[in-house]
Amino acid sequence: MEVFTKVKPREKKIIGRQPKWTTEYMNMVSQKVVDEGMTFRVAAKTFGVSTGAINQWVKKYKKGTLVQNNADKEQTPDLKIYRLEEQVKDLKTEIGDLYLQNQMLKKALFHSQLKKKENSSVITSENLAQFQKAAK
Repeated sequence: MEVFTKVKPREKKIIGRQPKWTTEYMNMVSQKVVDEGMTFRVAAKTFGVSTGAINQWVKKYKKGTLVQNNADKEQTPDLKIYRLEEQVKDLKTEIGDLYLQNQMLKKALFHSQLKKKENSSVITSENLAQFQKAAK
């Protein structure tokens, strides 16, 4: 019997350097500068970005051309499906591991409660028979 494994589709190589900051981060910083009146210098110190970068982000924000990340735009449907299937497989294995851990903890709890009952010197209705046998 043959085992079939899916072949990972090739990812397109992205030309150029990847941006350090996400588009959401750039939008947030630009919005603070434009809408809330924060200066470039204060924004640069607050967010740890150069004033030149903030200036470029604000220009693009005002024009409305602050683009999405290239990685999100250039994903093929096959690649998305493959990544989602891999994520589902990882989550299923994690669920299995957590289930096994839960079962082991339940067994350990039951065992510790059983030992506690056996070694208890307090007479209760549950362990009365045990002490009656020892007294005979």
